[in-house]
Amino acid sequence: MKTNNITFWFVKQKTCDIIIIMKILHVADLHLEGGYNRVGTEKNKLLREEGLGLFAEMISIAKKENASVVLLCGDLFDKLVVRKSTKKFVLSQISENSNIKFFYCLGNHDHKSLFEDECPKNLIVFPSEFQKYDLGEVVIGGSSVIKYKKSDFVSAVDFDKDRLNIFMLHAYLSPSKFDDCLTFEVKDLAGKNIDYLALGHIHTRTNGKIDKRGEWVYAGNGGAYGFGNYPRGYVMIEVKDGKLTWARHDFKVKRKFVDVPVEITNCHTFEDLKNAISSALTHFSSDDCVRVFFKGEYDEDFEKRISMLIDHFSQKYFYFDIRDDSKIKIDYEKIKSETLSLKAEMLSLIHNSSLSEEQKIACIKLGISALRGEEVEI
Repeated sequence: MKTNNITFWFVKQKTCDIIIIMKILHVADLHLEGGYNRVGTEKNKLLREEGLGLFAEMISIAKKENASVVLLCGDLFDKLVVRKSTKKFVLSQISENSNIKFFYCLGNHDHKSLFEDECPKNLIVFPSEFQKYDLGEVVIGGSSVIKYKKSDFVSAVDFDKDRLNIFMLHAYLSPSKFDDCLTFEVKDLAGKNIDYLALGHIHTRTNGKIDKRGEWVYAGNGGAYGFGNYPRGYVMIEVKDGKLTWARHDFKVKRKFVDVPVEITNCHTFEDLKNAISSALTHFSSDDCVRVFFKGEYDEDFEKRISMLIDHFSQKYFYFDIRDDSKIKIDYEKIKSETLSLKAEMLSLIHNSSLSEEQKIACIKLGISALRGEEVEI
């Protein structure tokens, strides 16, 4: 097994005695070159530029915190094809900070040969085979494996039980198999002398135990845009007196993607809806991307005019959309008493069908909209 000795990236801090402290920044899923297509072409270009700015900000944080190592746990890029200008920017940011060592395990969005011809000396890209590096205070191992035979992958992991060991992977922890990334269960790595399993791929902040010795940590969303991917941030690992601790931190970002529930049960007019939305969005910035979810119940003859609401609020936010999860208040007994009513016949058919309650509600919404002469999307 190949082991590289790299022993000069420490940060020493003096108190009463000399205490060796090593800081390591763990980040994943920056998805550079990615954006959010729904905002439109020009705004999407701006999001891509902001992603590069966040990469530079991440390095600035590492410098400010005196971190000697950055762990890039996959999906550094959003696409396999990367613009030359983006590649040049990333390489310059890394090479200009030669006192920081960057370890990079590839994700399912990354191209394996992107840096083959011009890799800075302080950037280590893990191959698909397990490899480890001795930094003195810790040993950092990693693999860019995407698919594997479980026995081959697990048997290759080789850490000394008497060292402090960090293992980097871009993977999905699940008993199921997925085609686009490495998939395995935590128990597969039990007993492998891992103190900290640095993971990427899942954009949420989760962690847990591997065994009595070690734990696994997803850094969470490093920079990808989209709803449900917040907060964006990183993990700072600290090694002190042979012990490892870690803490999560948020990036300072210009704009957020926020989902906002809006109760509409007491809304009876278009102005009521506008006021309810405005009240719910008091704390959000015009730079934010906002997605409103209507909740509650409304009278069956109430026209919400959602497209008009979207047009109105889109002028106030970087992006605005409405998802309607509200339910129609239906007086079935009243409708049954109606004669020669298409609406009564429709509701009766839906009510007595074998559809789920969710499907019935969706069909009723579409049916009533169609009876009003509104444009219906299926």
